[in-house]
Amino acid sequence: MDKPDSLRKLHRGAVPLVGGLAILLPAMLIGGGLSYLDGVGLHWVIAPVMAVLFVMGMLDDRQHLPPVVRLSVSLVMFSFAIILAPQLALTGLDFGGGTRFDIPPFMGAMLTIVSLVGFQYAFNMSDGANGIASGTAMIWGLFFATAGAGTLSMLALLIVAGGAVFLIFNMRGRIFLGDSGAYGVSAVMGLLGLAITSHPDSSLTNMQLMGLFLLPVVDCLRLIVSRLRAGRAPFSPDREHLHHYLLRWLVSPTRTALAYWTMVAVPNAAGVLIGGVPGFMATLVLTLTLYRLAIARTAAVPAPAAVVSGEVR
Repeated sequence: MDKPDSLRKLHRGAVPLVGGLAILLPAMLIGGGLSYLDGVGLHWVIAPVMAVLFVMGMLDDRQHLPPVVRLSVSLVMFSFAIILAPQLALTGLDFGGGTRFDIPPFMGAMLTIVSLVGFQYAFNMSDGANGIASGTAMIWGLFFATAGAGTLSMLALLIVAGGAVFLIFNMRGRIFLGDSGAYGVSAVMGLLGLAITSHPDSSLTNMQLMGLFLLPVVDCLRLIVSRLRAGRAPFSPDREHLHHYLLRWLVSPTRTALAYWTMVAVPNAAGVLIGGVPGFMATLVLTLTLYRLAIARTAAVPAPAAVVSGEVR
C-alpha cells in the first residue's frame, strides 16, 4: 500500500501498488500460451527478466532499496536476456529506407544492456502522476502492434488491453503502478520493442524505437544533470519532472496525462509516416521542441500541490 506523506505523496488514503500485476499477469499468461503454440521462444526470456525486476520493485516499494542494488540487479538481468537471446542486441542503427550504420557485436551488446537499464530508470521516473506511465506504455504497445511482427505484436496488444483496464482505476486514484509495476512494464516494453525491431517481418526499426522512448529518457537526463549541478544525488526526489511542469500549467491531472501522451504519440506518428532518416529527424525535432516549450511555458509557475494525484517522484 502507498500511503500519503503530505510532502511528495499527495494522494488521499492508502492506495494499493498492484497495477503492474493487472497489466502484466494476463499478458504473460495468455502470451505464454500464444508463444508456445507459435514456437516463439523470446517469451521465455522476457517473462523471467520481468518477474525478477518486478519482485525487486516490490522490495523497493516496501524497503527503498539502495540505488546500487537496483542498478546491479537490472544490469545482471538485462545481461542475462542478451546472453540467452543474442538476436535482441543491436547490430546497427537502422533508420529504415535502406539507411543503416553497422556497429561491432560486442559494442552493440553493451549499448543494448546500458540502454535497457537507462530506459527502465527513465520510465520509473515518469511514473509520478496518474496515467502518465501506463498511458505511454499503451501508446508504445499500439505502435508495436501495428509493426506486423506476428505473435510479438499480439503480446503488445495484450499489454495495451491490460493497461486500459488499469488506466480506468488509476485515473481515479484507486490503484498505482508502484516501482514493481514500473520496473516490470519497462522491462517488457524494452525487450519486446527490441524483439519486434529484430523480427524479419517488422516494419518498425530500432531508431523508430528510440524515438518512441525518447521523451521520458530526455526528461530523465535533464533531471540527472540538473541535480548533479545542484550538488545532489542524481536519483534524489524533487518536483521538477516534466509531468510537474505540465501540471503547473494545465492544473488537471487528466489534462496533464493527455498532454504527455500527445507529446509521445504525435512526433512518433509523424516519424513513422515520413520514414527513414527524415522521419527520425522529424520525431527528434518535434519531441525536443514540444519538451522545451512545456518546460519554458511553466518554469516560473509554482506547483499547486492539491491537484497532484498519485505518487510524485
